[in-house]
Amino acid sequence: MKHFLVLLLLLNAAFAFSQTKKNSSADPWAGTYKLDTSKSKFSGPAPKEETVTVDAASKDSVKYTIKGSGADDKPYTVSYDGKVGTPSAQTMDGKEVAQITYQMPSSHEFSPEAKGSDGSSSTGTITLSRDSKTITVREHSKDASGAAREQTMVYTRQ
Repeated sequence: MKHFLVLLLLLNAAFAFSQTKKNSSADPWAGTYKLDTSKSKFSGPAPKEETVTVDAASKDSVKYTIKGSGADDKPYTVSYDGKVGTPSAQTMDGKEVAQITYQMPSSHEFSPEAKGSDGSSSTGTITLSRDSKTITVREHSKDASGAAREQTMVYTRQ
């Protein structure tokens, strides 16, 4: 009887643990990432530093904050908080700079489409590596005059 109770307790504990693991759907995107300028390619001057904090990235919503300093050492903060499939404002230092619509074709990829308040536009892909340690942003943009630019930014999890 004693062995049966121990076995029953172990099975209950294993079941409870497996249910907790199944129900905990941790966001693989959530975390802090730092720009790796050595692995990135920019169409203009690279920022001196940049850190992205992803609070949420799912089929329902996207929320992040980017803090950094430009090539001119000027600090900036970029924020976005919106629903997937719906245009939402991206702000820079509190001022709206773009309307971005994110689509999520897979659990490790987003496809943004942006319209800048200055007349610029961009599309791209944002990919989270399978091990969730790297985010790669490939951006195709046009400035207000129509000049095309391509850049790739690589961020590593901190």
